[in-house]
This record gives sequence, structure tokens and C-alpha cells, in this order.
Amino acid sequence: MRKPDRYRFDDVRKPDFEFCVSGRPVSAQAKNRLALQSWKRQVGAAAIAAWPGGRDMLRSDLRLHVTHYAERRIADRDNLLKPIQDALQGIVYRDDGQIVDTACNWRNINGSFTVRHVFLSVAVSFSIGVEFLHVRVWTGTGEGDLG
Repeated sequence: MRKPDRYRFDDVRKPDFEFCVSGRPVSAQAKNRLALQSWKRQVGAAAIAAWPGGRDMLRSDLRLHVTHYAERRIADRDNLLKPIQDALQGIVYRDDGQIVDTACNWRNINGSFTVRHVFLSVAVSFSIGVEFLHVRVWTGTGEGDLG
């Protein structure tokens, strides 16, 4: 059995909320503002579809981890987070200022992966076969880790 990796949120505990959204993400720095707004709406719609009915928004400090599965990397990954944070505001949490820790990474969608304990939304997204993002949110700060 592999030892937990203290640098990976998901090795500590299951996220409080997770979902996938298909399509190529749009950077916060995109010149095409219509494309950016459309992307935010798409992320928000995917979050609403996955959010359990009747559940209140998360109210504590939060950690956000986004994994982009695609054939090509987007060089400006740090600017991919802001539109996602904006889109989740009012759905998953009240204010994106609650987010105290973020991570954004890329994986080749055609790569080889260990699929034990895979999230159902990830398995479904892989079966569709198009580029997607896996978005995970945890409550808590992880303050005990000086990492």
C-alpha cells in the first residue's frame, strides 16, 4: 500500500464536494470576455448539477484543487483558477475569499492512471473522451501542515 503523500489534498481525506466539467478552460486573462463569461456559466451549471439538493453552501475556510485532463497543456494554469472560483461563488460557497489553499495541475488525458478509488464523475468524464476538469473542494485549512 502506498504511503499518503502530504502534498496531495486527496490523500488526507475525501473532498467535501467534487465534480467534473467538460471543455477547454478559459483563462481569467482571456481577451474574449464573452468566452470567459460562457466558461463561468458552464462551470457554474456543472457545479449546480452535482450539488446535493438541499445542502447549504460551505461556510468555512476551503481548499480548492483543479486537475485539467487534456492532450495539450495550458501554459497559464494559475489564471485558470479564478474563473472557476468565481463560478462556484454563490453555489458552493458564499465568497471566494473563503479559499485559503489552491492547486491546479494538468494530466495527459491519454495517460496511464491507477483507477482504484476513482471518483465516479472522473470515470464518466473519461468515458466521454473529451478534455475536462476535475474540481474538488475541501473544508478546513490544513494549518497543521507546514508543507
